[in-house]
Amino acid sequence: MKFPDTNYNPPFNITRASHLTLTVKDLGRSKEFYTEIFGLVVSDEDNETVFLRTVEEIAHHSLVLRKTAGAPRCQSIGMRVQFEEDLDRAKAYFDRQGIRSEWIEIPFRQRTLRFHDCAGTPIELVAQMETRQRMLGQSRLHKGGAVLRLDHYQLHTPDPHETSIYYSNLGFRCSDYNVGGTPERITGAFMSRKNNPHDIVYIRGRGPALHHFAYAIMESSHIFHACDAAAQLGFGQTVERGPQRHGLDHMLYVYFRDPDGHRAEIFIMPIQLIDLEEPPHEWGTVGTLEQPWGRPAPRSWFFETTPFEGVELSPRIEGWEPMTLEKSLGM
Repeated sequence: MKFPDTNYNPPFNITRASHLTLTVKDLGRSKEFYTEIFGLVVSDEDNETVFLRTVEEIAHHSLVLRKTAGAPRCQSIGMRVQFEEDLDRAKAYFDRQGIRSEWIEIPFRQRTLRFHDCAGTPIELVAQMETRQRMLGQSRLHKGGAVLRLDHYQLHTPDPHETSIYYSNLGFRCSDYNVGGTPERITGAFMSRKNNPHDIVYIRGRGPALHHFAYAIMESSHIFHACDAAAQLGFGQTVERGPQRHGLDHMLYVYFRDPDGHRAEIFIMPIQLIDLEEPPHEWGTVGTLEQPWGRPAPRSWFFETTPFEGVELSPRIEGWEPMTLEKSLGM
């Protein structure tokens, strides 16, 4: 099938995946996980919230951890827009489309516009944040994976075909998509605004829900540094999948589950997709071509996600049973 055309003159200009906010039960334990294993740096904190950035980022935060007494959730994911004027254009666009949006105040940012996309995912748009010192040149302070930058989110939704049209209209370009036995409907789409394969990925599943968020690293050895740090700090069992290699883009990766079950990926810097004549690549069912070697992913990787706070999940989608690690071992 032909993937929906990208609108290269979108109503406002999103530039990249920017930040997300997770709620956690034990703020100190979660802070330890992300600073010692991923190598994130604390920008600011108090008894209720920790703001984190990577060693490359100068923007105040790409990950916010908020203490909760309830079930851990993702409060929102965030995107950057290019200029402050793009926020006004976005608000006018949402108003014309009948999409509810609201201005919210978040510490260390300028204006933030919050809305829900067509899948129900809560998204924050921001043009500017306060800045902090870039730590990339201070190698002695690098810990664990020494992650460089937030790269993308992967989410579940019952209808990735709808979201692929939605984000194409907002200027997103598709690198890869899945059809999985239903050639007239897209079952997974890798969408980007920067020149690599993804800023946001939607895969068919119960949602809207956060499957994972991903940080890029400079060298493959940092994956093993992160895993070693996890083992030494008692987080060894949080390694859920990998280290392995993605088949779609040849990137080495590892997936962790943090102390609250939120899934986060570390992966070697992605390939570049610069030339517009490169078309979206069509693949089969999710899980069939994405891993060139090694065991299949565990069942948890396919079906366990982080719900969004205050957003109702769709019913479970029946009839799809991927090849899992458990199946391959006859369990």
